[in-house]
Amino acid sequence: MKQKCVLLRSQSLHTAQFFFNSKVYQYPYKKGRISASMNPKSSGSVLVAILAIIALLAYLVTRFVDEAVDDLKYRTLFNQSPEIRAYAYSMLELSLATIHEVALIDGGKLYAPEQGWVDPLNYAQERPPNGYSVTIDITDESTHLPINLIDESTLNRILEDTFDIDFGTTRELSSTLADWIDSNENQRLNGAESEDYLDEDPPYRAANGPLQSLNELRLIKVWQDEFFDEHGFPNQNFEQLDEIFSVSIKGPVNINSASSDLLLALCENQTWDPDRIFDQLLDKPWFEELPDFLSSDLFTTEISLLRVTIQVTRGSVPMTLSALVEPNFSSSSESSNRSLPGVSSKRISKTGTIQEQDAIQYPFKIIQLSEYEYYGAKQKSARHSAVDIQQ
Repeated sequence: MKQKCVLLRSQSLHTAQFFFNSKVYQYPYKKGRISASMNPKSSGSVLVAILAIIALLAYLVTRFVDEAVDDLKYRTLFNQSPEIRAYAYSMLELSLATIHEVALIDGGKLYAPEQGWVDPLNYAQERPPNGYSVTIDITDESTHLPINLIDESTLNRILEDTFDIDFGTTRELSSTLADWIDSNENQRLNGAESEDYLDEDPPYRAANGPLQSLNELRLIKVWQDEFFDEHGFPNQNFEQLDEIFSVSIKGPVNINSASSDLLLALCENQTWDPDRIFDQLLDKPWFEELPDFLSSDLFTTEISLLRVTIQVTRGSVPMTLSALVEPNFSSSSESSNRSLPGVSSKRISKTGTIQEQDAIQYPFKIIQLSEYEYYGAKQKSARHSAVDIQQ
């Protein structure tokens, strides 16, 4: 049987139809002839899809490179070369040696930066190696009140007069702080113990020990409302609190470095005027002995705690070293020779237990040592304003 093939032209649909063995096949038809080309709309969609894939791949590659660079920069902060780290520690030793030597010149006493120990690089005529940048910041930390040791009546008075907090709230603040610090679970009238904090989300217990940081106050009831915002970040009251109190200091305040805010906080109900204290200065721009009208329970003339911060940079690689140290040396020549670092002796141990450190007689007791954390100068001494001393 012969196969039949019939071509029909449709003017309205612009297609050609073939009848082949009773089956119909359609093909695009244009200008009177059969076209086997693809649909233009279909080819455009494929092109758009390819361009979209290329754009997506380019974005992913760029994002990967950016994240890799950020990761390398982050790792660089904590993976300095041994040379940078060693040089930072050598600058710490240089600073402590400078402080010790200057103190021995003045009878083994530290009073104020004007003694000459504030710039160890210049004092020792040390020039950093080529490519290194070094800054050394030495601050007197004995300019604060010991928040872990202060009595409740003094704390209440400072909170009322300096922070303008009402009578009832100040009692709650002092009581909750006392309950947090004491070693028992006996709750004061306006205080709070572990059973109150176990209802928090997440629950926790009272420390029953000294504060390790002022930021720990965010965990204590009432303090978290007065000195932190709703998100737990320090507010303006906390910044002022940080200028008056410290968790590190354990003794009286050095009058030579005390801030104006601290003097104003302590002058209430006192017979002395904080603006007239430094009128008593005579030969030297610092006190070596307390004026008769100042209480030895609150003030001293000597530095009992120092913060030494070293910043070393080579290229774009930084290194920060911060040490909180307590001077521990004597003015006598015999003890001075024994206390100098590096003195050789077969009887002096070179390892690091407390007993062995005491045997070495290192002129400083290192209270805290940290890397990558910067502690800058927070306040200006009221003495500088009074006697017009430039640091």
